[in-house]
Amino acid sequence: MDRTLQISLAKRLLAHAEAGTTEMAPAQMRIPVTEYLERSRWEGEIETLHKRLPIVACLSSELPEPGSFLAFSLMRVPLLLTRDDRGRVNAYLNVCRHRGARVVQDGAGKAKRFACSYHGWTYNNGGQLLGVSYPDAFGEVDCQANGLTRLQADERAGMVFVVLTPGVNVDIDEFLAGVDGVIADHAENFCFVGSREVQGSNWKLVMEGHLESYHFASLHRTSIASSMLTNCATVDRFGSHLLITFCSKDILSLRDIPEADWEPLRDDLINPQFILLPSTTVTLSDGGFLAQIIRPGDTPAVSTNRLAFAEERSANGGQEKLDFVSALVREEDYKASQEIFDGMKSGAQTHVVFGQNEPGPIWFHEALRAQMAKAIPSHVAQGRNIG
Repeated sequence: MDRTLQISLAKRLLAHAEAGTTEMAPAQMRIPVTEYLERSRWEGEIETLHKRLPIVACLSSELPEPGSFLAFSLMRVPLLLTRDDRGRVNAYLNVCRHRGARVVQDGAGKAKRFACSYHGWTYNNGGQLLGVSYPDAFGEVDCQANGLTRLQADERAGMVFVVLTPGVNVDIDEFLAGVDGVIADHAENFCFVGSREVQGSNWKLVMEGHLESYHFASLHRTSIASSMLTNCATVDRFGSHLLITFCSKDILSLRDIPEADWEPLRDDLINPQFILLPSTTVTLSDGGFLAQIIRPGDTPAVSTNRLAFAEERSANGGQEKLDFVSALVREEDYKASQEIFDGMKSGAQTHVVFGQNEPGPIWFHEALRAQMAKAIPSHVAQGRNIG
């Protein structure tokens, strides 16, 4: 994030901190609890938002050099990511074209070739089928036509974006609407530190916890509330994506410092967090870059957050930051989201309401609804079906 934007955000936050205000939405928003509980709606969100839009699969630094690979599943879709000899990132379905077995078992490493453990069909890291075992006995195989099934993959701003549905192509630049350029100023060429995994409740409830500071004083009273301002944030839109910036209580110290000497990010005065639709957050810090990659689980009731951290070679403390943030979201934010989901199932209320001081959740839900309206799957139907 360039210094000009940092200064602009710091000025806005300082003005709010001095006035005891925050950025506001034009009006409140009411959302039926059924939008969180209906299984049919949840299935439509997965198909439309998570499987047909470019989603963050990993950090670029997790594929650090030609020959690097990652094999894992996203929402039961088996993925193989490779960085080929030209340094380009590729994404494939990790499915052998012979009988559908995994070509590579889940994990990471470096390899130019992959042999399916079931029958030994061999592929290179460019997805091409190189050969089959016992070819004379098996019979003729068109290697050109039987390579691994390719998925759209794009590398932007230190992240790898993948579209999980074969044959679906999305203009990545139009989709990102310039947000990648803002992140790239800060986040490219970092080194991968590590990751943590945290289980949460409904994916939208989990995302909402990242979208406002209204809850800091209550939910985080024994952790970050002592250092962060409650109910004080700026919100900026980049197409369907958001930049939500919180601030330290020390933001008020800028009143006594010449603007030429301001270093808001370095001094931990601002906490910029990008919300990449549908469900990834990217938080910038001095010398660091934390992505929280949130994915729906097997029912509307559960989700998984993979926290991945990268930093400059000269920096340190990445493991400690990962431990702190993962514990915070697990013990505070995600416990609260589970209680909220259970409360929704109880029948106590028909709607939830977001206040005007919560523009982040409001604009997030507006963006989700707009994307859903573009391509609602035919199987989405009305009706209450709790996962």
